[in-house]
Amino acid sequence: MKKVIYILFSLLFISNYSFAQDDDEKKKEKQEPNKEGVTLEQDSSWLKGPQTTWYINQDDWYKIHFEEHVMDSSYTHLHRYEVYGQNGFRYQTLGNNASALHSYWEQPTGNLGQDVGITAFDPYAQDLDTWEYYSAYIPVTDFNGVVGQDNRGKIGGKIGRNINPYWAAGLLFQRYSEPYVVGRDKISNSYNGQVHTSLGFNTRYESKNNRYKLLASFYQYFHEGPESGGLAMPSLVTDETPIEDLFKLGRGQLTNYFQDGVSSFKWNYNYHLYHQYALVDTAKLQVFHEFTRNSYRYQYANSVGTISTNKLYYDQYNDYTVEAINNLPPGAENDPNYVPPLVTDYSYGELPYTSIKEQYIDNKIGVKSRLGPTFWSGFMRYRYYKYQQQNSNDFVPVKIDNQLFVGGDVELLLPKKLGALTGHGEFELLNQNAYNLTADVTGKYLKGGFIVEQTLAPMMTQYFSTVFMSWNDKKDPVKKQQIHIAPQLPLGEKGNIEIFGEVNNIIDYIYYDKYARPQQYDQSIAYNRFGTKFKVRTGNIQQIAEVVYTQNSHQDVMPTPDVFGSYEVSYVREFRDGMISIYAGIDTHYTSAFYGYAFNPVSQQFHLQDDYKTEGYFNFDVFIDFKMRRCMAFVRISDILNAVDPTTGYWASPGYMGPGFGISYGVRWLMFE
Repeated sequence: MKKVIYILFSLLFISNYSFAQDDDEKKKEKQEPNKEGVTLEQDSSWLKGPQTTWYINQDDWYKIHFEEHVMDSSYTHLHRYEVYGQNGFRYQTLGNNASALHSYWEQPTGNLGQDVGITAFDPYAQDLDTWEYYSAYIPVTDFNGVVGQDNRGKIGGKIGRNINPYWAAGLLFQRYSEPYVVGRDKISNSYNGQVHTSLGFNTRYESKNNRYKLLASFYQYFHEGPESGGLAMPSLVTDETPIEDLFKLGRGQLTNYFQDGVSSFKWNYNYHLYHQYALVDTAKLQVFHEFTRNSYRYQYANSVGTISTNKLYYDQYNDYTVEAINNLPPGAENDPNYVPPLVTDYSYGELPYTSIKEQYIDNKIGVKSRLGPTFWSGFMRYRYYKYQQQNSNDFVPVKIDNQLFVGGDVELLLPKKLGALTGHGEFELLNQNAYNLTADVTGKYLKGGFIVEQTLAPMMTQYFSTVFMSWNDKKDPVKKQQIHIAPQLPLGEKGNIEIFGEVNNIIDYIYYDKYARPQQYDQSIAYNRFGTKFKVRTGNIQQIAEVVYTQNSHQDVMPTPDVFGSYEVSYVREFRDGMISIYAGIDTHYTSAFYGYAFNPVSQQFHLQDDYKTEGYFNFDVFIDFKMRRCMAFVRISDILNAVDPTTGYWASPGYMGPGFGISYGVRWLMFE
């Protein structure tokens, strides 16, 4: 907590120092020339919208794009401050503001590198491919803070500074917190059950002649907190107390599998450098180099003193229980009187914890060129791995093959800004067991493309050594193919309408079964998705919606909801020539009932369960978003249906209740010097 307070004060100090510095500079000279010799207004307060700074992503420099992006200063969906809300409610959660997430749909990965396989917290992290490197023209501070229902919270921000006309730097900070571990009931106001924190720094530099360009960054995130194991359903649900009635129970009546002594920690550090040099002109022929060093650490621990009280959960999944279940006669599970055998005399030892260390280093070099609307590149990439596991006093190295890739990209910009045709290909040379081929059209009236890839099985699915559960089984690569198409009808300022279809085929799919063990499915899985998205504004009324229908051939190994939908209707109006605006309405989402995934905290994986269906419930929120020049604020009343009838609600995941009725409010403040 001291570190967080120190970081916040540091951000405020930097921001205040920046204001003071610019005030001194304005006294000397009100206008400062940029590198092209064009003067820019340092005071942009007269603008009704604060879209006054620009940024680039690494892909812009890589593909030699000449236009920068305007910073997003909109306040649409400002009230969706949670990560799953920001992603359109497309995830299962554990009901917490910093909990593990699982997508409703299986998607191609696009990443050919070998990974650990603990990905449930990745949506909280900054996507480094889309990280915004601000320009050296106008400094910016983007602050946001939220106080959520019952003390769940979020705080964060971004700072961009112009060191000189050719060099800029940025700072990023985000923190999500949640003081709960028992259903929707709090342990205490000062105790953060789950905390997810990220901190990053990036910088961009370009030479005066525009031939040399550099992007560099450091990013870290960590997650920590106690694990609950979910509600202890066998002890809570009886013939007199059905599952639905658990929503009306209060603190003291709900029981977790883990009352105390269980915690998990995850750390991720990323160091990145991208730079390029133009050999001919500034675009006709360039060479580039990209370096990445990524370190990941995971630790799970149960204190020795609480093992005896927490055994109820571990005994369901320990090695001897699973072995006994696997030795049952075929079809035994179909017997209505079947009770899974539990080995309850299993000892979890004197060191009930596990720890994983993983590191990779990437070096990528290549050449590229742009001639008018056409771009091409070719590259080679070498990845070095180091992977270790610890469940005793020492870390044990686990062998991972290094990888050497060869690949390239192409792009053709369509005339009159109608879009672009892009293609990407990459192939692993040393073991020849991973490849990726994609092609996309991104146009004004049409989006579409295909993906063909083969990716390696995550390390967690192949090797895991711990006193709680363990396995050692080589898994084959997973093959995926996808074709997608989405015609669009742009309506200008009134919005956009899109109809989409997607066909997927997966071979050798890897999943975690109902005993939380990784399995590989040797048959082909086919599932199709169809739906529509639209944003339409008529007068002061705005509607935003998405509806998805899924056809899935193998719900038994890859459960997905048949129907997913979200809908928002709002009233939008501007006052005083746009200086002030209001955006208010209702926001609802629905996921049809399905056998959603359970969560195992030891391996940090979502796994199959067939005890009961989750969700199938409308979540209904009311919100007011407000903007006055550069300040944006919101108030949201969540899950009104649960307030009307406390016996109703929804299950974020099996054993984890949704957050329920509550009030959230927050602010986003943009500051430009």
